[in-house]
Amino acid sequence: MKRMMITGIAGGALGALAFWYYQVTFQGGTIPAFIGAQIVSQGKYALPPAWVGWGVHLGVSISYTFLLVLILAAVFPRSFVLNRSVSLTAALALGWLTTLIAAPAIQITIALLAGKGFPAKLWPLNPAKGHTFWNHLLFFVLVWALDTGLALYMENRGRGNGRAVSVHNSGGEPSF
Repeated sequence: MKRMMITGIAGGALGALAFWYYQVTFQGGTIPAFIGAQIVSQGKYALPPAWVGWGVHLGVSISYTFLLVLILAAVFPRSFVLNRSVSLTAALALGWLTTLIAAPAIQITIALLAGKGFPAKLWPLNPAKGHTFWNHLLFFVLVWALDTGLALYMENRGRGNGRAVSVHNSGGEPSF
């Protein structure tokens, strides 16, 4: 449970920053800036668009991270390598799925938070494999890597009481 919470919160925050940095570097405009400006403008709110945009961006990032964490918790293979392989596949699938639904999800988020209600007509799905796709994959792989690192750390810490564990000695038993 502790690992799930750490991955959910830290992964969401780190993923949000990485997502934003990728957009600044390769795309120019960013989702937090766009969403914040749209919500404030359409809702006629007296709030800084950057705060609104980043609040939404962090909320979505943390929500997506907890979705992945729940999927990772449900992965059953006992083998660490098989578990991480299956969970990486889940992370990549979520990257693709969230790319696909990104445009209508953004539209719904803006409309609801601006007080306009659910949109009558949704923007089309985004099957493109460009920057949006790579950014979503980066986000989920980063969260997966953080969770994998935490899993290794916690497993080794539990076996070695905080000391490094090596399972590669000649007797097959962990050595400290």
